[in-house]
Amino acid sequence: MLMDLMAHASTFASVIPNPTPEQPPGTEGITTLLNWISWIVIIIGVAGFLASAGSLVFAAFTGREIQGLKGLAIAIIVCGLATGAGAIMRVFV
Repeated sequence: MLMDLMAHASTFASVIPNPTPEQPPGTEGITTLLNWISWIVIIIGVAGFLASAGSLVFAAFTGREIQGLKGLAIAIIVCGLATGAGAIMRVFV
């Protein structure tokens, strides 16, 4: 029973098409703009991460660690979202 199910699954998997995405003509400018925006967001995210890390060090001396930790968490989330958006754009463009 299980072997028959696996045989059918492999048959169905070989039938499913695997298209390769192709960039539509005339969208080179949009792709360039998206690449520039992606780089700018990543640079700002890394700069925010470094600034938040420095703020966290300073806040440790003054007793306000939670504010530095919030900034650090936001910077990490921004970098993750920027990376995820880049991966999504590579799939579609």
